[in-house]
Amino acid sequence: MFEDFAEKTVLAIKKAEELAQQLGDESVATGHVIYGLTVDRSVCLHHIFQDLNVDPDMFSGYVQSLPREPQVPNGPYNRHVHTVFGRAKDAAQQLGSKKVEPEHLALALLSVKSGSCYETLKEFSIDPEYVQTLILQAMGLDPEMVPEWF
Repeated sequence: MFEDFAEKTVLAIKKAEELAQQLGDESVATGHVIYGLTVDRSVCLHHIFQDLNVDPDMFSGYVQSLPREPQVPNGPYNRHVHTVFGRAKDAAQQLGSKKVEPEHLALALLSVKSGSCYETLKEFSIDPEYVQTLILQAMGLDPEMVPEWF
């Protein structure tokens, strides 16, 4: 499933799976994925959120307080996460990358306007579109290059 994903992206997904397991969740949700992307200090999203005074543990703590999301029939990832994976592949392709990097996964994740990641960002008063702009700038790209999924 992750053959087009860079090693760091797969590691972020593994961290998301670990958090879901640690919290006793039946499926991996977008809130787990944002945690997975921010816990690695070598990923730009970690530093972006540090600049916004948000620590990865704040994500895991808030996700724990949200209602549990139901188990899904075909694997450990809920429907929003499957949407994110598809959009991440699209973002990598549109931005000229052969692999789905953590930044592509983050751009896709921030495009989903529901789920535990979105709820967590709202709680911390973080605008997903602003973070998308910062990610593109960190990648050395024009912020106008954010993929359109709608």
